[in-house]
Amino acid sequence: MINYSVLRDIQKRELESSALAKLDNDFYQKVGEFLTVKKKEATESGSLLAIREYENLRKIILMIQAKREEKIALMAVRGERANPALTREESEMLEKIYDIIDDSRGRVVAAWGKTPSSSRRIRVLKHVEQYKGLDNKLYGPFNPGDEQSLPSAEADWLLKARMAEIA
Repeated sequence: MINYSVLRDIQKRELESSALAKLDNDFYQKVGEFLTVKKKEATESGSLLAIREYENLRKIILMIQAKREEKIALMAVRGERANPALTREESEMLEKIYDIIDDSRGRVVAAWGKTPSSSRRIRVLKHVEQYKGLDNKLYGPFNPGDEQSLPSAEADWLLKARMAEIA
């Protein structure tokens, strides 16, 4: 059940953690219904306290939504396509943002005149932790002395960072 205390708890969890707080799939529907009731109570009573409570609830909900949207955008940038803490609406948002970013990255790679399939052979000079590349694939971990054939964009990045040399 949605109430002031539950919303403040969700707000607190969203602000204190980089992870999304788990919400029910119908969270936004329930919040909409709750706000409708609170608005009706505030307007019918004419009570300044009820009006302030309604306005505070709106601010809390908007902050929760904005913080979650920020986290969802970051997920899309990192190439994440799903998260069990997302509501149905947020899952759709993540997918749309991911598609926009993926399309943009594809145009940038094409503008460079490099095809994602072109590769370069490198020799690793320093330890490299596993990471997600521009193509959203995982690369590494690599150890000094390893020889790898990597997509040109990934090889170029390691070469520029002086973590590898051409093999």
